[in-house]
Amino acid sequence: MAEDKQESAPAAGDDGKEKKGSNPLLLIGIVVGILAVQVVVVYFLVPKPVDEDAEAMRRMEDSLRVITMAATHMGAITDEVIEAVVNIAGTSGERFLKSGIVLEYDGRNRNLARELERRTPGFRDEFIRYMTRLTFAEVTEHGAQDKIAKDLLRVLNATLPTDVGEIMNVRFVSFVIQ
Repeated sequence: MAEDKQESAPAAGDDGKEKKGSNPLLLIGIVVGILAVQVVVVYFLVPKPVDEDAEAMRRMEDSLRVITMAATHMGAITDEVIEAVVNIAGTSGERFLKSGIVLEYDGRNRNLARELERRTPGFRDEFIRYMTRLTFAEVTEHGAQDKIAKDLLRVLNATLPTDVGEIMNVRFVSFVIQ
Protein backbone atom coordinates (compact mmCIF):
# COMPACT_ATOMS: atom_id res chain seq x y z
CA MET A 1 0.00 0.00 0.00
CA ALA A 2 2.79 2.24 0.71
CA GLU A 3 3.92 1.70 -2.80
CA ASP A 4 0.53 2.72 -4.16
CA LYS A 5 0.70 5.97 -2.32
CA GLN A 6 4.07 6.64 -3.69
CA GLU A 7 2.90 6.20 -7.26
CA SER A 8 -0.08 8.44 -6.90
CA ALA A 9 1.75 11.16 -5.06
CA PRO A 10 2.89 13.96 -7.24
CA ALA A 11 6.54 14.41 -7.83
CA ALA A 12 8.25 17.30 -6.20
CA GLY A 13 7.89 20.48 -8.23
CA ASP A 14 5.02 19.21 -10.41
CA ASP A 15 2.28 21.15 -8.63
CA GLY A 16 -0.21 18.53 -9.67
CA LYS A 17 -0.30 19.58 -13.34
CA GLU A 18 0.75 17.50 -16.30
CA LYS A 19 3.94 18.71 -17.95
CA LYS A 20 3.20 20.09 -21.39
CA GLY A 21 5.78 19.36 -24.06
CA SER A 22 6.25 21.37 -27.27
CA ASN A 23 4.45 19.90 -30.26
CA PRO A 24 6.85 20.03 -33.24
CA LEU A 25 4.07 19.49 -35.83
CA LEU A 26 2.16 22.55 -34.61
CA LEU A 27 5.30 24.68 -34.76
CA ILE A 28 6.09 23.53 -38.33
CA GLY A 29 2.48 24.21 -39.40
CA ILE A 30 2.61 27.77 -38.08
CA VAL A 31 5.93 28.48 -39.82
CA VAL A 32 4.67 27.03 -43.14
CA GLY A 33 1.45 29.09 -42.87
CA ILE A 34 3.38 32.32 -42.28
CA LEU A 35 5.65 31.58 -45.25
CA ALA A 36 2.65 30.83 -47.48
CA VAL A 37 1.02 34.16 -46.58
CA GLN A 38 4.26 36.01 -47.33
CA VAL A 39 4.63 34.31 -50.72
CA VAL A 40 1.07 35.30 -51.68
CA VAL A 41 1.61 38.90 -50.54
CA VAL A 42 4.88 39.19 -52.48
CA TYR A 43 3.32 37.67 -55.61
CA PHE A 44 0.48 40.19 -55.72
CA LEU A 45 2.19 43.32 -54.38
CA VAL A 46 5.67 43.27 -55.87
CA PRO A 47 5.66 44.65 -59.44
CA LYS A 48 6.78 42.23 -62.09
CA PRO A 49 9.65 43.22 -64.39
CA VAL A 50 8.44 44.48 -67.78
CA ASP A 51 10.10 43.24 -70.93
CA GLU A 52 10.53 46.54 -72.78
CA ASP A 53 11.13 44.86 -76.14
CA ALA A 54 7.93 42.85 -75.85
CA GLU A 55 5.98 45.94 -74.78
CA ALA A 56 7.35 47.97 -77.70
CA MET A 57 6.49 45.12 -80.08
CA ARG A 58 2.92 44.98 -78.71
CA ARG A 59 2.49 48.75 -79.15
CA MET A 60 3.81 48.54 -82.72
CA GLU A 61 1.40 45.69 -83.53
CA ASP A 62 -1.49 47.73 -82.11
CA SER A 63 -0.60 50.79 -84.18
CA LEU A 64 -0.17 48.67 -87.32
CA ARG A 65 -3.62 47.18 -86.69
CA VAL A 66 -5.12 50.68 -86.40
CA ILE A 67 -3.34 51.86 -89.58
CA THR A 68 -4.50 48.78 -91.49
CA MET A 69 -8.07 49.27 -90.35
CA ALA A 70 -7.98 52.93 -91.39
CA ALA A 71 -6.42 52.08 -94.75
CA THR A 72 -8.90 49.34 -95.54
CA HIS A 73 -11.96 51.16 -94.19
CA MET A 74 -13.99 52.75 -96.94
CA GLY A 75 -16.33 55.56 -96.06
CA ALA A 76 -19.55 56.64 -97.69
CA ILE A 77 -19.46 57.79 -101.31
CA THR A 78 -21.36 60.72 -102.79
CA ASP A 79 -24.26 59.67 -104.99
CA GLU A 80 -23.55 62.09 -107.81
CA VAL A 81 -20.52 61.61 -110.06
CA ILE A 82 -18.72 64.89 -110.71
CA GLU A 83 -17.60 64.81 -114.36
CA ALA A 84 -15.39 67.00 -116.46
CA VAL A 85 -14.36 67.01 -120.11
CA VAL A 86 -11.44 69.41 -120.61
CA ASN A 87 -8.80 70.19 -123.19
CA ILE A 88 -5.38 69.17 -121.96
CA ALA A 89 -3.15 72.23 -121.46
CA GLY A 90 -0.47 72.74 -124.11
CA THR A 91 -2.07 70.52 -126.77
CA SER A 92 -3.80 73.33 -128.74
CA GLY A 93 -7.13 71.57 -128.28
CA GLU A 94 -5.96 68.38 -130.01
CA ARG A 95 -6.19 66.24 -126.85
CA PHE A 96 -8.81 66.12 -124.17
CA LEU A 97 -9.37 64.45 -120.85
CA LYS A 98 -12.71 63.05 -119.74
CA SER A 99 -12.86 62.10 -116.07
CA GLY A 100 -15.32 61.60 -113.28
CA ILE A 101 -14.88 61.50 -109.52
CA VAL A 102 -16.88 60.66 -106.42
CA LEU A 103 -16.05 61.89 -102.94
CA GLU A 104 -15.47 59.55 -100.02
CA TYR A 105 -16.41 60.82 -96.56
CA ASP A 106 -17.35 59.65 -93.08
CA GLY A 107 -20.91 58.42 -93.55
CA ARG A 108 -21.72 58.93 -89.86
CA ASN A 109 -21.31 62.70 -90.32
CA ARG A 110 -24.75 63.76 -91.61
CA ASN A 111 -23.80 67.46 -91.66
CA LEU A 112 -20.89 66.72 -93.97
CA ALA A 113 -23.10 64.62 -96.25
CA ARG A 114 -25.59 67.51 -96.62
CA GLU A 115 -22.77 69.99 -97.16
CA LEU A 116 -21.17 67.86 -99.89
CA GLU A 117 -24.49 67.53 -101.67
CA ARG A 118 -25.10 71.28 -101.41
CA ARG A 119 -21.62 72.14 -102.69
CA THR A 120 -21.54 69.72 -105.66
CA PRO A 121 -21.88 72.50 -108.32
CA GLY A 122 -18.95 74.36 -106.71
CA PHE A 123 -16.93 71.15 -106.57
CA ARG A 124 -17.61 70.57 -110.29
CA ASP A 125 -16.28 74.07 -111.03
CA GLU A 126 -13.15 73.51 -108.92
CA PHE A 127 -12.65 70.11 -110.59
CA ILE A 128 -12.89 71.56 -114.11
CA ARG A 129 -10.56 74.47 -113.26
CA TYR A 130 -7.97 72.11 -111.78
CA MET A 131 -8.12 69.60 -114.65
CA THR A 132 -7.84 72.37 -117.28
CA ARG A 133 -4.42 73.38 -115.92
CA LEU A 134 -2.93 69.89 -116.32
CA THR A 135 -0.48 69.21 -119.16
CA PHE A 136 -0.28 66.03 -121.20
CA ALA A 137 2.86 64.97 -119.31
CA GLU A 138 1.09 65.47 -115.95
CA VAL A 139 -1.90 63.29 -116.89
CA THR A 140 0.16 60.50 -118.48
CA GLU A 141 3.05 60.17 -116.03
CA HIS A 142 3.29 57.17 -113.70
CA GLY A 143 1.07 57.72 -110.65
CA ALA A 144 -0.77 60.65 -112.24
CA GLN A 145 -4.20 59.65 -110.94
CA ASP A 146 -2.92 59.33 -107.36
CA LYS A 147 -1.24 62.74 -107.51
CA ILE A 148 -4.30 64.37 -109.07
CA ALA A 149 -6.60 62.77 -106.47
CA LYS A 150 -4.43 64.04 -103.59
CA ASP A 151 -4.29 67.55 -105.07
CA LEU A 152 -8.05 67.59 -105.64
CA LEU A 153 -8.63 66.38 -102.08
CA ARG A 154 -6.59 69.30 -100.76
CA VAL A 155 -8.38 71.81 -103.04
CA LEU A 156 -11.90 70.56 -102.26
CA ASN A 157 -11.31 70.29 -98.50
CA ALA A 158 -10.09 73.90 -98.52
CA THR A 159 -13.57 74.99 -99.69
CA LEU A 160 -15.36 73.27 -96.78
CA PRO A 161 -16.02 74.95 -93.43
CA THR A 162 -13.72 73.47 -90.78
CA ASP A 163 -16.56 72.61 -88.38
CA VAL A 164 -18.31 70.29 -90.87
CA GLY A 165 -15.52 67.77 -91.39
CA GLU A 166 -13.38 66.74 -94.34
CA ILE A 167 -13.53 64.62 -97.43
CA MET A 168 -11.51 61.44 -96.83
CA ASN A 169 -10.64 60.62 -100.42
CA VAL A 170 -11.27 61.49 -104.06
CA ARG A 171 -11.98 58.40 -106.15
CA PHE A 172 -11.88 58.32 -109.95
CA VAL A 173 -14.71 56.51 -111.67
CA SER A 174 -13.45 57.43 -115.15
CA PHE A 175 -10.21 58.79 -116.61
CA VAL A 176 -9.96 58.81 -120.41
CA ILE A 177 -7.33 60.62 -122.43
CA GLN A 178 -8.02 61.18 -126.14
